[in-house]
Amino acid sequence: FYKKDLAKRLLVGKSASIDAEKSMISKFKHECGSEFTSKLEGMFKDIELSKDFNAMYKQQVVNRQTSDLQNGDQPFFIDLSVNILTMSNWPTYQVSDVIMPSDMIKLQDDFTRFYLSKYASKKLQWQPVLG
Repeated sequence: FYKKDLAKRLLVGKSASIDAEKSMISKFKHECGSEFTSKLEGMFKDIELSKDFNAMYKQQVVNRQTSDLQNGDQPFFIDLSVNILTMSNWPTYQVSDVIMPSDMIKLQDDFTRFYLSKYASKKLQWQPVLG
């Protein structure tokens, strides 16, 4: 139960205290061993790495917009934040078909290209119903 609830709190950014969450995981680790907590720790790592990767992506978007402005083009920007999750660390979520607006599809495609330019051997599976 804790894993599902933790996942929800991390994905929506509604944890009362990250330090308290990490303290709880530390207690689990002490009581149950690191095998029990490795996936929970992996969830935190995924969120931190996602923040870093989102910052890199946003910088690339800003650089591109600056170039567009210099060329006289009108830049288009929607603040996109993506959580990149290691499937084995997280609860299983059913893949749902979601009809997204064309601008959102463009952003998703742009992010995918950027991600794969950094990690060509990885695969992204989008879960838009998670937020």
